[in-house]
Order: sequence, then structure tokens, then C-alpha cells
Amino acid sequence: MTESSCPLYFSQKHVDSTGIILHGFLGNHKSMEELATYLDSSYILPDLIGHGQSPCPKELKQYTLKAMINQIHEVTNSSLRDPFDLIGYSMGARLALSYALAKQNSVRSLILIGGSPGIQDDFARHQRALDDTRKVALLEDKGLLEFVNAWEMQRIFSTQRLLSSDKLLAQRRARLSTNPMGIISHLRASGSGVMRPLWGRLHEIEIPVLLVVGSEDEKYVDIGERMQSRIPSSTLAIVSGAGHAVHFEKPEETAEVINKFNRELEYAN
Repeated sequence: MTESSCPLYFSQKHVDSTGIILHGFLGNHKSMEELATYLDSSYILPDLIGHGQSPCPKELKQYTLKAMINQIHEVTNSSLRDPFDLIGYSMGARLALSYALAKQNSVRSLILIGGSPGIQDDFARHQRALDDTRKVALLEDKGLLEFVNAWEMQRIFSTQRLLSSDKLLAQRRARLSTNPMGIISHLRASGSGVMRPLWGRLHEIEIPVLLVVGSEDEKYVDIGERMQSRIPSSTLAIVSGAGHAVHFEKPEETAEVINKFNRELEYAN
């Protein structure tokens, strides 16, 4: 199996889709469906490798950002016309950013929801790698249920406690359906602790970029402001009352800022 021979499952409701949305860690294509229903355009929703209905190979090299870029390219090359709109959330945002830097001519616009170019500080990145190693150990020793319980207790998700129990249960079921091998492989091959930071390359981005963060996610508000200062044609949208998973907590409001951004692009062209 080569780095580009891992065909991903994806959902496509319309043949005239104009973009693709990449979900986050422990999610799947269904995680982005509610957001997609509020968007003016139609998008392809894939399951990233090791998630949902996509393959979960043993080879660690399949989970590197380089390999995942190739996997996404196989999907877009067969189902979208260049240039297309690229949206990503959290882990999916890091992948979307990496994709845009690698294949900028294929992307019309880039929308990053709770996204980061990686951890710039060497010590902090090393600490994150150690933390990811501890997460792997927890999963291997205690199992998926304990891993998901610990994951959901993170402060970054605290604002979700006000959401409906049905919505939270659906998210929890998706997380508990993730293949443990896929989780471990992502943490080891493409987690923030091992990812080469892309801060120094943000100035290379020439396409329009929308950065979406929740007002209650202070860490990513700061990251978004710093990214905006480095990306030439970028806009920062802060969604009031939302935490890290803006699209999940405030799907209509998130779609509204995305639709506005896309309309302005259409008018400009």
C-alpha cells in the first residue's frame, strides 16, 4: 500500500458540489452534516483515514499529513472541479491548511474552523507530544470508553454542556465508534506534538482565507488573530457564545459567516 492508495469514504448529496469539509479528531462525515445543511453551496463530506467508514490501515505512514493530503486529493480529483472551496475543523483544519499550502492552485478559498498552524514553541510542542503519548497509553490500558470519557472532560469542550442531551449523545456515539487503531495512529503520526509548525509559511497563502473561532475559545481566538496578521487575504470571524467546536455549538451562526464570506468572493469575481 502506497501513501496515496487509501480510498476514503465520502458522502456527496449533489453532483455539482463545489467544496469539501474535513471533520475533526474522533469525528466522521456526519459530524459536519448539520453545518452543511445551512450552507448555500453543496459540499463533499469525507471520513478521514481511521475514522467512520474509511479504511483503518496498520501502516503508520498512511496517517502522516503528506499521506492524508494525497488521500483528500484523490477524493477531490474524482468528484470536484478545480478550484474548489476547502473547509476544515480542528484536526481537519490543520489538514486543510497543509493541503492548501501543498496544492494552492486547486483551492479557491480556505475556511478554517478552530484551526491552528501547529505549535510554534519547541518546548510546548514536546510537551504536547508527551501528552499524546499519555493519551495513547490510556487508550491501550483502559480502553476506548475511558479514553472518550477523558477526551470529553477537556476544558476546550466545556461550553458544550449547555447543548441538548440528544446532540451530545450523537457526538459521543460517533466518538465511541472510532477505531482505536486509527486514534493511536493519528496521535503518533500527525498529532500537534509531531506536526511541523506552519507559522513560517502562512505568508505564502494567496487565496482568500476565513478563520472561524468561538468567542469562548480564548486560546484559538488568540491563534486566529495571530494567523490573520500573517495571512495576506484573511478574515477572522468570532462567533459569539461558542467554544472550540463552533460548527457543532452554533451551526446556523457558523454557516452564516461562511455564506457571507462566499457571497463576497462571488461579488469580487
